Amino acid sequence: MKGVEMYVLAQSLDPADLEVLGEACAELGLTLHDSDPEGGSADWPDVLLASLHAVAATGPGLSAADVKRRGGYPIAVLDSVSATGVLAALSDGFALALASPLKQHRLVDSLGYLKSVTPPESTQVLTLDGRGRLHSPSKAVPVSDAEAGMLRLLASRPGQIVPRQDLTEATGGEDVNPVSSVLKQKLLDIDSGAKILKVPHLGFRLVGTVRDLSTASSGHENGSAT
Repeated sequence: MKGVEMYVLAQSLDPADLEVLGEACAELGLTLHDSDPEGGSADWPDVLLASLHAVAATGPGLSAADVKRRGGYPIAVLDSVSATGVLAALSDGFALALASPLKQHRLVDSLGYLKSVTPPESTQVLTLDGRGRLHSPSKAVPVSDAEAGMLRLLASRPGQIVPRQDLTEATGGEDVNPVSSVLKQKLLDIDSGAKILKVPHLGFRLVGTVRDLSTASSGHENGSAT
């Protein structure tokens, strides 16, 4: 499978901050897209890692909620950091607030962490059969309906962070934390090499590929971005 190109989106940043962000992305090997304030939100083909939005700027663009729906991490860039400003940004759905002028070392730390919890270039293909069993090439383990629902949803959104609320619906209303904990152990038990990673304040991401046999007959395959 083709490796995923992770990118960072800059929204309405001033030239100095955009330059610093570009240097941080270059250091981390990330692609940087600068949104066009006049062009609305573009649909780039790869996976959004994070979006930095100058909250004082006006004009169209992706909101914090839009960024989360695309599986990205919304970061507010404030003219200055104050308790009131940070609280307002968090209330608007941003996961982190940084002060302008941006600092390269802080960006490298923040974006580097997010990059570290993304899928690797290639991962093992697992199979979820129609009888409630998850298979690696060498082993198999039973999974509950809630666990299967979580796996299907995570696998259906390649390279994306899936919000906790969506996962709760996929598990039939069960608590996501214990379901994910059991799944993590089962992935270890079958030597799968796959992982379920928690991204603070946003949700969970699957590192791995799951082929769902219940949909394979219809020509659909769910998988992580690898």
